[in-house]
Amino acid sequence: MKRAVVLVLCTGCLGSDEAPSGGVLVGATPGEGAHLGLGVPNRDKADDFLLVHPQFAAGYNRYLNASSWVSWRTTQDDYGPVDRFDGSFYADTSLPSGFFRTTHNDLTGSGYDRGHMLRSEERTRTTEDNYATFVMTNVLPQRPDLNRGPWFDFELFVQETVESTETPRDAYVVAGAVWPSECSTSAVRRTGDGCVDLGRGTDPTMRIAVPEATWKIVVFVDAGRDIADAGDAYIVGVVIPNESGISRDDWEDYRATVSEIENASGYDVPAVE
Repeated sequence: MKRAVVLVLCTGCLGSDEAPSGGVLVGATPGEGAHLGLGVPNRDKADDFLLVHPQFAAGYNRYLNASSWVSWRTTQDDYGPVDRFDGSFYADTSLPSGFFRTTHNDLTGSGYDRGHMLRSEERTRTTEDNYATFVMTNVLPQRPDLNRGPWFDFELFVQETVESTETPRDAYVVAGAVWPSECSTSAVRRTGDGCVDLGRGTDPTMRIAVPEATWKIVVFVDAGRDIADAGDAYIVGVVIPNESGISRDDWEDYRATVSEIENASGYDVPAVE
């Protein structure tokens, strides 16, 4: 089902040197505001540290040691000839020194995949772009049946739509976590708080919280058209549970409206209604 999308200009969200939600823009250069084309997702409390890298933007939660959301734009040109990076995921050194910086080993042997939010394949234009998707701020712990099942199938749908020979599209995307109620996004973790997490040590402030589901909103516009002038746009969204036993499920079984995604995640995505 295709659904019309209402686009609302988000004054101050694009290209600003001052980030909402208590963060700062890191390493941003002109044009990277496209990764915030849907605006900066927000909730009532300012609990995200905003990062803007050349390949994506993210709202990072210092208490849960993971990004609550990742946002980006994908065009046909982003699918290119380079091979997938075959090394380890790596810590994001753009995070402030007081933040715990997660590494590849924090999920080793956990039973969870290092689930890309921005798919690796969507940054195969250059080796540098592909490598950038392996930073841990682009990762959420996902069960293999989620990551390699309906989540991956939805990624393929996005690629097929963007690369369509008849009606090529650009995709403005935001994806993120549905955090369990036990995982506070605005307070320091405490031992025994009930938040499911992963890591190498026992200190909950140095462990990665596990989302109960992951979600994604994709706004497709005609290739080359600015998001602010997108009367042709349509939206597709999903919320998929982070659990085993769903590997053969159809991603379309998890379609969700913007309102449903916002209610589940606690975030408002400014540019869509």
